[in-house]
Amino acid sequence: MSRLGLVARALRLTISRSHADPTADYDAASSDYDTFFSPVMGGHSTAALAEVPISPGDTVVELACGTGHLTAEIVRRLDGRGTVLAVDKSSGMLEVAGGKVKPLTEAAPGLRVELSEGDMDSFIQGIPSASADLVVVGWAICYSKPPRLLAQIERVLRPGGRVMVIETRADAHKALTDGLERVFADDPSLLTSLIRVSLPKSAAAVARWFTKAGLAVDVQREGAQVIPAHTPAAVLEWVQRSGAAAGFKTAVDNDREQLVLNRVEAGLAEILARQGSLDIEHTFVVVTGSKPVRAGGGRGARHDEGVGVG
Repeated sequence: MSRLGLVARALRLTISRSHADPTADYDAASSDYDTFFSPVMGGHSTAALAEVPISPGDTVVELACGTGHLTAEIVRRLDGRGTVLAVDKSSGMLEVAGGKVKPLTEAAPGLRVELSEGDMDSFIQGIPSASADLVVVGWAICYSKPPRLLAQIERVLRPGGRVMVIETRADAHKALTDGLERVFADDPSLLTSLIRVSLPKSAAAVARWFTKAGLAVDVQREGAQVIPAHTPAAVLEWVQRSGAAAGFKTAVDNDREQLVLNRVEAGLAEILARQGSLDIEHTFVVVTGSKPVRAGGGRGARHDEGVGVG
């Protein structure tokens, strides 16, 4: 195994700006996401959302809404009045989200919900300053430059407005990611693009991002969930069909994708034989915060004004 060769390969890909796009993986996972990821991790998402207030009439921005698990929950909490502006890069995910949200909005004329396809960084730049009561980022801040995205979130929030982030921690699925790194180290040519994610090492790291962006930190905590997959084949199926391996499809040589999967599966089988179990944890962090209210200021105009994008 040559880690030096892998480092050299990664450097060349960085220089050539060969970066993997996770959109194809999320499109592929969209039909299975609510069978694999949402039943396992969705409860943690909902619990995180419960830590920020949502009132009827609020304007809520959701970045990377996925299949709409949190979108639907936000709509329910708005209780028929308010605005939800949500975005995701995956058309497959948005199609599923639309199917969830539409029945909740049909009999609610006071509720405006817009689902947009696009990049969350570009999307939030088009939202007016001081126009949102809450911004939600579920399992996606890692695909941005977090301090820069949070600075935009601070801009669009009204004074006193809140933000909630839930994100996978850097040590999640460690046996799997270590195995993948070993496969690439043994044959760096298998890696054709870099998976660029900014997974935090801890909730404290995310809290520092908040502070750098001018946001006050209200809650920061860690969590972990053992995924319901205890054989090498089941682990690989879960990470592929849950979106947890997003970026893999464009990060490896397409003609040798199955070869990579076979080698990772063999590595997991060795761990299972050695340890007698495969308990793969999806570790995560939750951080909530708020935009400080300046002296003499209030939350400003809200609710009935609505906002626009672009």
